[in-house]
Amino acid sequence: MSTAPAQPTTRAGLLWTYSDAASITQSVALGANGSESWVGHWLNDKRMSKFTTAGAGTPDFVYSLSGDNPDSIVVSAAESTSLCAVLSWKTGSTVTLRGFSNGGGATPLWTYSFPAAYTNSGAHGVSVNDDGTRVAACAYDGANTLLNILDGTSNTVLVSASIAGYCSGVELSGDGSRVVVTAGDTARLYDTATLTEIYSLQTSGAGGFHRISRDGTAIACGGFNIRAAREIGGVWQQVYAAGGSNDWFGYGIGLSGDGETLFVVSHDYAQNYLPNDHQIIDLTTGSVIATWSYTGTGSFQNTVVGAQVNDDGTVFACASWGDEGNTQPEVRIFDRSLNMIGSIDSEGSPFDVQMSHDGHYVLVGSKAVHANTFGNGGRTYAYENETACYGDFNGDGVVDTRDVTAFLNAWTSQNASADCDGNGVIDTRDVTCFLNAWTAGC
Repeated sequence: MSTAPAQPTTRAGLLWTYSDAASITQSVALGANGSESWVGHWLNDKRMSKFTTAGAGTPDFVYSLSGDNPDSIVVSAAESTSLCAVLSWKTGSTVTLRGFSNGGGATPLWTYSFPAAYTNSGAHGVSVNDDGTRVAACAYDGANTLLNILDGTSNTVLVSASIAGYCSGVELSGDGSRVVVTAGDTARLYDTATLTEIYSLQTSGAGGFHRISRDGTAIACGGFNIRAAREIGGVWQQVYAAGGSNDWFGYGIGLSGDGETLFVVSHDYAQNYLPNDHQIIDLTTGSVIATWSYTGTGSFQNTVVGAQVNDDGTVFACASWGDEGNTQPEVRIFDRSLNMIGSIDSEGSPFDVQMSHDGHYVLVGSKAVHANTFGNGGRTYAYENETACYGDFNGDGVVDTRDVTAFLNAWTSQNASADCDGNGVIDTRDVTCFLNAWTAGC
């Protein structure tokens, strides 16, 4: 896959760290083209905070959830607009969903409560599509899951379905037309207009959370093995299957936005979770294109918590709890050859990691100490990758009409730098790709 040449950036590395004396950062989300960071603080002083990603690392506003006293707080944000959905629940009580925006501040735009019978949800139980017009959320009544698709501009439920068993996660495609549901050991793909099941893919072992590509053409699931499927010529088919003797893949599954690249990070539960294995798989060929592993030391469990891939499969991020010997950073950022191009050596164990779709920002929520030790407090980290700003096509540090002219000249001459989507063909899709990057700015 060819990629456009990298343009200069003014800074890279850790932008800020937010330290919390009492609360653990349980859930994080990047929104509005990576410019907004939304954080769910849990255990003590339970609340949601909104930060400016490139800002000073202090909250722009806070919404307290202390009155609800939830057992869990999950956040998800829209890619191209300002909307964050906050799902919270206290086991045995109401599961509540609230919508927020930067403009609305600490006042919810809307609130939705699940029916009283549904008293639990999952660590990835809410998802917002790119433009914020759709929110998918699930809740569990002890036997079945209620999946709701809501209008993101209100608390209106557009369509809902009952799914047998427990749902630990949902994820929408970018346009909101499809949603993948983690139903036990099965990834179930639905059309969100009708909640008709399109396809299902089963793994070995429940408890993970399954993924869908941003373009909706690929899904992946993990447990004690890995499965991935793609829609090819309008037909869904499994394109990759693998496993490991003592590996758990359920928490470390990432898919590129274009559905062509799978990133898998696993831990070995038979060796106290100390080995972490990393693989990049090209789903167009089904071949493993890069691998990297390390084995930690000491008695702490180095549990994998998440994996992310940018849209074109060129930047990869993952996080694990960390080992006692601090053999490798807890948060690791790679290129397509699994060269480590960035990292965060967090003070404690990460609980969540997210990356903006262009691969520019990484947001991490963690405990202040290792998860295997007692201690209060949490940390939130915002990191900037030294990635290409494609909208600044001429590399002068300013996104303006001169970049449009420079791109069109390269596109007309079929220069490789005009292959914006990196698929090896320079066509009208690259024009759309560039204009999206140019509109988003740098």
